Amino acid sequence: MNTWLPLLVTLLIQAFSALSLMAVPVLVPVEGGVPRLSANGIGLYLFCGYVGAVLGSLGAGPIVARLGAIRTSQYALALSALGLAMAALWPDGILLAALCIGLGYGPITPASSHVLIQTTPAHQRNLVFSIKQTGVPAGVAMTGFLIPPLGSSMGWAGTLLVLAAACAAVVALANPIRGELDARTALPQHLGQPSALTVSFMMQQLFVPLTVIARHRQLRLLAAVSFVFSGIQIAFTSYIVSYLTSSLALSALLAGSLLALSQLGGVAGRITWGYLSDKLIHPLHMLALLAGAISLAAFSTASLPHWGAVEPALLLSALMVLYGASASGWNGVYLAEVARRAPSGQAAQATSGTLACTFFGVLLGAPLFGLVVSSPGGYTLAFAMQAFFALSIGVLLFINRAKFSDTPPDSA
Repeated sequence: MNTWLPLLVTLLIQAFSALSLMAVPVLVPVEGGVPRLSANGIGLYLFCGYVGAVLGSLGAGPIVARLGAIRTSQYALALSALGLAMAALWPDGILLAALCIGLGYGPITPASSHVLIQTTPAHQRNLVFSIKQTGVPAGVAMTGFLIPPLGSSMGWAGTLLVLAAACAAVVALANPIRGELDARTALPQHLGQPSALTVSFMMQQLFVPLTVIARHRQLRLLAAVSFVFSGIQIAFTSYIVSYLTSSLALSALLAGSLLALSQLGGVAGRITWGYLSDKLIHPLHMLALLAGAISLAAFSTASLPHWGAVEPALLLSALMVLYGASASGWNGVYLAEVARRAPSGQAAQATSGTLACTFFGVLLGAPLFGLVVSSPGGYTLAFAMQAFFALSIGVLLFINRAKFSDTPPDSA
């Protein structure tokens, strides 16, 4: 089995997992909406989803060890499909459905990291991980292309049931290669597969990924990077349309097009930064450069109202591409470096622990950004703070560059 088949399977599962998480929020403004969920309730829905993602990520390690990475991914995507069906058939349980979808979303990346770190040659890992992570913006893009027309023609419930069926179809498509891939990437018995996934065992194991992170300073630093970067990423995607329409008086259509352009920049950035990290630039240095790019983009965005009455369209488009390519383009390089720095046989655990920090950043990023926006400083202060935090991370990475040799991770 070559490198690209595991990548294709994990990419497809990642994309439909992201689609599942964002499906309901995208349906809300479609004609007819979603019962029991208003536009103001989207934040609460996503909060519940990401709480589930944190729990799912932390519990992924022992499940991958016991069931295998592809089977875990199949069960996780099936859980997200169940959540979509629950939202369609039981509107009063919409927040519980969000939690269910999030529980399915959380294990996907740790499981795929476990597969890819073992099936990808070292000189291609950053590129392969980055391509796999394009599944997230690709899944979000699918929601934008598919859900509005489906919602208008089939209604909200019919749309969610169709998406649930599509997720189930992806689960079935992965079945023919599951046995070979899971056997090929199975952990040795001495690394502790549980004899049974009991509730008590899972509760005991819930914080093991965070323990793995805490014991290795390189992984701690990468977790801090992901916490800050993910908070910036979610705040940018959540608020940029509102900022462009309220502060620059752009039309909603133009602002939405600029957001879409930034996401295309994110897809291109993930692939480009992964390739460069394999061929030319050390992954740590790449993350530091991306921190600088995020800081530049955030500071430039904060100063947009002072550019004059009319911003050149080309310059504004370039700024959005820069913001997307940096703030949404770091994930693949970061995940490849986490998997590379993880202790032997613990790529899933290390990824679970750092992803928990990533999801905490997502949980806090948008609310904190919104809190600053509501202050007298408004959007200008909020984006300026993003620039400061991104620059701080870049400096931190530069200071600690000597700790990232090509040896296995050091314990603190």
